[in-house]
Amino acid sequence: MSEDVVRRQKDRAAQFLSKGRVPAALEEYRRILKAVPGELTVRQKVAELLARQGHTKEAVAEYAETVRRYAEQGQFFKATALCRVILSLDPKHDDAQRQLAELYAAREKKPGNLVVVKASATLDPDSIAPKPATAPPVFERADEPVEIELEDLIFEAEPPPPPRSALPSIPLFSSLDTETFMVLLREAMEARVFAAGETILNEGAPGESMFALAQGTVSVQRAGREVAQMHEGDFFGEMALLTGAPRLATVVAVNDVVALEFPRAAMESLINKHLSIKRGLDAFFRERLLANVLRANPLFGALDESQRAALGAAFVSEAFKAGDVILHEGQPGVGVFLLLRGTCRVFNQAGTSAYPDLAEGDTFGEISAVMQLPVTASVAAKENVVVLRIGAHAFRTILGSNDVVKKQVLSLASERMTRTAKQALYDDGDLRV
Repeated sequence: MSEDVVRRQKDRAAQFLSKGRVPAALEEYRRILKAVPGELTVRQKVAELLARQGHTKEAVAEYAETVRRYAEQGQFFKATALCRVILSLDPKHDDAQRQLAELYAAREKKPGNLVVVKASATLDPDSIAPKPATAPPVFERADEPVEIELEDLIFEAEPPPPPRSALPSIPLFSSLDTETFMVLLREAMEARVFAAGETILNEGAPGESMFALAQGTVSVQRAGREVAQMHEGDFFGEMALLTGAPRLATVVAVNDVVALEFPRAAMESLINKHLSIKRGLDAFFRERLLANVLRANPLFGALDESQRAALGAAFVSEAFKAGDVILHEGQPGVGVFLLLRGTCRVFNQAGTSAYPDLAEGDTFGEISAVMQLPVTASVAAKENVVVLRIGAHAFRTILGSNDVVKKQVLSLASERMTRTAKQALYDDGDLRV
């Protein structure tokens, strides 16, 4: 069926819907779907209209087929959002979830196997957030003739699904086994719809959940200024799963958005029951925080891709109990630390703690490690903390060949030493070791 004919048929179906003629619209969409089975937006509309008429079993079957096709195209989050719709219609249905889990659950991770979300097919927001169920109205059958030329009835061949190895590896999900994957889909996420211009997160508000974009674009804003945009397949608000600290930015829907929400309370409940989810989250946060630090820290911004990869691979995780001293003032630097969970205090030999506390995402120890100088202040865990650490020698080896990084280290070292001197004289200033 040609694109012009498909467009005319969609327009006709939309006209029927605008007049409340649901059966006629459904018949029109089914005609399109028979000729072009790969039109996933049409298949979604068929499922939605079947559900509106009370044909739950048929609606679930169409939604499940849409999930399968989205999943095989690598559009994981769209498939996941529709899995939630299926559960709202039939809480006992698990076939679609199982197929999705079997495609994306734990498998070997390949370098460069990143999430790529195709924008060719879009989710229908009405399918994600359907109107409250009411008794289905009774409509007359369409009396308008359906005008389709015989030459237009050319059915598209079904393309074979891609091999499983070609599908993207999804952060967090692809580290789980099939059964745990299904539990996460069923118990720890909700599909949410936001209209263009609607605020999703407010800067300064408590962080209670993480989001993954299934469809659309969002604007990330700080102090009223846009600092970035995020698109399909991106995560945002992930620090809420580590801590309930206030949001660092406002997030606004640029266009109509479908997002998956992961509430912290639900995730914490699952972590207590499933060790693999905890491990998956730890790996997820490790990768996310490392990526943020390597992108934002001025020391790492000048690294090329291979140096960043080497640096990321060299970090190892360590845990400290409340009160443990991680760095000792006056001793040689042992490495560079990235604070993954918890907070640390910074103090000098006199016990002064006027320095700002270190929070999740902060780095410390980089100056003493690179410059091979004694540590200028002690760092101790204020609570149980988890850090990522890279040894001083390994850090110098990776960064040592980059002249831009060397200059930045010298500049930062000078700045830190000046601040340390001010702290000693006036008990004032900011020091990050």
